[in-house]
Order: sequence, then C-alpha cells, then structure tokens
Amino acid sequence: MSASAAAAKPTVRAETTGRQIRHQDGLREPVESIFVALILAIIFRAFASEAFIIPTGSMAPTLLGRHKDVCCSQCGVHFTVGASDELDRELQQILIARVRNATCPNCRFTMNVYQEPAFKGDRILVNKFPYEFGEPDRWDVLVFRYPEDPQTNYIKRLVGLPGETVRIQRGDAYARLGEQGEFRILRKNDPSKQRVLQQLVYDDAHPPRQLLEKGWPERWQPLVRKDTPEAVDRWSPDPAGWSREADQRTYSLAAGSELQWLRYQHLIPTSFDWEAVADGQAPHSLPRPSLITDYCGYNSTSGTPNSDPDDHQFWVGDLTLNALIDIQQVNGANAQLVLELVEGARRYRVRIDVPSGTATLTHTDDLAGDGDDREIELSKAATPITGVGKYRVSLANVDDRVCLWIDDRLIPFGEAAEYLPPPDPSPQIADLVPVGIAASGLGVTVGELLLQRDIYYRAESVSNDSTGYSGHDSEVQISARDLNEQLTNPTEWARLYRERSRAAEFDPLAADEYFVMGDNSPRSQDSRLWPNSRDAVNRPAVKRSALLGKAFFIFWPHGVPFLNNGKGYALFNHTTMPRSEVENYPSVTFPFYPQFWRMHRIR
Repeated sequence: MSASAAAAKPTVRAETTGRQIRHQDGLREPVESIFVALILAIIFRAFASEAFIIPTGSMAPTLLGRHKDVCCSQCGVHFTVGASDELDRELQQILIARVRNATCPNCRFTMNVYQEPAFKGDRILVNKFPYEFGEPDRWDVLVFRYPEDPQTNYIKRLVGLPGETVRIQRGDAYARLGEQGEFRILRKNDPSKQRVLQQLVYDDAHPPRQLLEKGWPERWQPLVRKDTPEAVDRWSPDPAGWSREADQRTYSLAAGSELQWLRYQHLIPTSFDWEAVADGQAPHSLPRPSLITDYCGYNSTSGTPNSDPDDHQFWVGDLTLNALIDIQQVNGANAQLVLELVEGARRYRVRIDVPSGTATLTHTDDLAGDGDDREIELSKAATPITGVGKYRVSLANVDDRVCLWIDDRLIPFGEAAEYLPPPDPSPQIADLVPVGIAASGLGVTVGELLLQRDIYYRAESVSNDSTGYSGHDSEVQISARDLNEQLTNPTEWARLYRERSRAAEFDPLAADEYFVMGDNSPRSQDSRLWPNSRDAVNRPAVKRSALLGKAFFIFWPHGVPFLNNGKGYALFNHTTMPRSEVENYPSVTFPFYPQFWRMHRIR
C-alpha cells in the first residue's frame, strides 16, 4: 500500500466518524434543549412565577371567578355576576344549579340571565420571587396554602401583619401591635390602589330612562338650603339652580354671585316600581332617599344555593365622587368650585379658588349647632384648575382620609388630609343627601357623574375553639330585612345598629402569621371565618411558610365570543350528574377574541 493510500484511510475514517458524530449531535441537541427547557420551566415555576385560575368570586371585582357578563337591558350598565355556585364545590366541574336572575347595581332592574353564558375565572400570574427574599406588604394580593387543607391554594388580600391584633368595625379594618395600645385604621399607603377597589353606586351616564319617563325623579338634582315640607336635611328643590340636559346627561350653571348646589340622593326603585312601569303605569310609589349600603352587583343573583340578593343592609359612608368639570366662564376674583362628601356628622369639602387654583380642604365642626356649617381647615394645596378648561376630578373620603385627583394627578394635601373621625360615627339625616357640587362666579357644565363606594369589611368571625362554623358570629344580631326597612330613616337605622352590632376582634398574630380577607367581603371565606379542624392555636392565621407568591398580572380574562349573534358556537356543553349534557348551555365556545383591556397589573 502506497504511503498516500495508507494515509488516506484515517482521513476517510475521520470523515465517516465526523459524520456519525454530527448525526448523533443532531439528535442529542434538541433532546438536551428540551430537557434544559423543562428544567428551567420547573425552576421558573418553583421559584419565579406560576399561572393560576380564579375559581370563585371571593376577590371580585378585583379578580373574577366563574361569572356571567351582563348588560342591563334598562340602563345599559355592564356588570358581572358570580356563577361559581352553579358548580359542585369540590371539583368545580359538575353543574348543580343555574343562575336565573341578576339585579343591576346601577338601576336595580332584575333581569333573566338563565341563558347567558358563564365564563371561567381570570387567569393570573403569581410572582414567587418577592417572598423568597423579602416580606409581603400590607394589601398585597397573595396566593397561599389554605390552612385547613394545604393541598388547596387560596387567593386573598393581606390585611394583618405579624404581631398585630386585627379588629373589624363599621366596615373598616384596624390593627394595633400586640394586645395594648390604640387601634389605628388600616389605609392603603398608595391612594391609587384605593381607587381601583371602589365599587359602583350610581353611574349617571346610564340612567333608568323608562322609569324617568314615568315620573321617577333624577338622583342628581339642583337643591337649595331651605325649609319646606319636602325638604331632606333642609335641602329643597331649586328651580332657579342648575339646568339639566337629559339626553347628554350634563348639568349646567350660569355665572352668578351665589353658591348654587347640585346634589345626589340615593333613590332606589323596587321590583314593584319596575313591574308597574312594564305595565305602562307610573312607578309603584315615589321614592324617599335612602342610605348608601354595601350592595354588591356581583352577588345580586338568584337561583343558586347561596343566593341572597337582599344581603346589603350595612351603611357605607366612604364615598368617591368622579366628574368631568367644564368651566366656560370665570366671572370675578371670588369665583369658586366646591366639592362635598358627607359622612355622618361631618361634611368634608374642597373649595377651589378658580382664579388662583388654590384648593382648601375642610370639614364642618362637630360641635356646631344645627344648620351651622362652620368649617375647620385641614390643608391647602395648589391645583391646575386656574380658569377656563375641562378638568376630570375625583374626590374620595375613604378610610378617614380625603384625597383629590385632578386629571388623574393626586393633589398633595399631605398628612393633614388624614383625620380622626367624630365621636359618633353613626349615619345622620345629612347622609340622605351625601354628595354635592357647587359653584359661584362660574359658567360651568358638569358631566360623567360617577359615584362609587369603598369595600365594606363585615365584622364576622368564628370562635377560635370551633372546629366548624357553629361558632359563627355576625356583625349584627338582627335580620337584614329589619335593617333594610330603616335605610330611609338614618336615626332609627343608627339606633338598631348601635344596639345590635358588634366589632370583630381577633387574637394577636405571631411573628410568622398573617391575616387575610377577600375584596368581596360578603362572599369571602377568609381569616374571619375559617373553621379549625386542624386545631390551630390561632385559627385565623396564615403561616409565613404557607405563602406561595404575590399575584401581579391578569394575563387572560375570559375570551369574548363572536358570530352567531355574539354567542359563538358551542364546542362543549355543561354536564350534570349522572353525566348528561345540558343543551344550550356551553362550557366552551368558539370563536372568541381576548379582552385586552382587562389584561393588567393587579393592585
């Protein structure tokens, strides 16, 4: 064999071996890549982030469980109602009942939603990283292992921190360190988080037009302080005041020297009123203003085992006013805009001197005589309202703090905006006319009036030594109907509540324990109400070791069906026990498009 031939063999073997190596690598590389990707995914899921689906409505309206989307056939307001009670509690798969009716939280019209589709809850991302290296913050929305069943994950909002004693009273949460000292109200440090938790009271852009056409009064009316037979808290109709453009839903005032008021009254129609209008008649009876309560549209259903649409008897004084203010004329150096929220014995006001833009925050004097509006100044701040222009304004009196936003910018009143409540926190006659807008020296139009309320945390609890729910204590030892009947009479409502109510106070939390509650307080099984079959020393507590992570993003709300008259086409229907299909009640539809507008950070 020649040297060149001899030398050629290793070259061929080398080339053949090289091709074999490349062939082996070609199979191994994707396998290794998939394996590495799986390992990274497992690590990412274990330590960084994980997706969860919300099954029930305990965190509504922040996070939606299984629900129905409803558009009110009378006022046009869009709202959601819970439908998780339609399915079995354990697996949330088998249909046991169907939501039949839902009541609009805006106009209180009850409609049949039996055939409306039900959608699965929000899909969210939970960030595990923050709790691996740091401690949770108050008001975080967190996922944790349910103390009674560690195999089940729960999602709630963090309220009580280690070492604190938690108290719930008159809708607010309080805490103190240990068992001594004063309780302090638990505010949201970030007022923007407070804003996203507000719930609908009345959207004036969606009025009950059919009722109004039959003589039902508007909720927003021009009123003047004057004693007349029809006066409420000495507020009487003012025919010379603000004028209404009913179709545009705006209210206008010409520039004048006197301060003139536009005020809200909570005028709630009943089912009898709606039935009368449906028959072409006038409403059943002209309404009387009532107190604003913790009515929750998400819970306003009937047809399922836990339905209770009348469960809304608690007065809520923490309100938020939103409006678009269009100033067309400024007449004189004393032109002013006034915003007012009433809560009990006090009127909280912001007076804006329009020529200078200076806002003065005040509240009325608790010791002033009847009808005396003497004001106590809390703070002053500069605002952008300095003349002609359109301004989007929000005024909130929530958790013993007044906040003002103009064009979504928080006006810096500082700590002076945080106040101590009056000695008597009960509702007064003034709470029947709880919100007002006034102006003098201004040609102004007000529109897009939206009134909201804060979450009302119910003072419910289960005794610490109760293994089940036999030790359940409600906030009041009186029926919801008895309290509801007094909502037009604040004095009597306050008496009943004072005599029959209780605060809920819980044992101090240990150094590794937390207290949690749901945003849908009437329908949340949380630290207030857990049983204690595990025989824990502190029944309401969630251990630090049970925390899984912080909910931070809704990445997939349910898709919106389209085609087939907006219903899509059923791919699968619901089933009952025994396994039988329910006609015309799909569990999965197609096609659909995403709700991009509900994909957002969770606050």
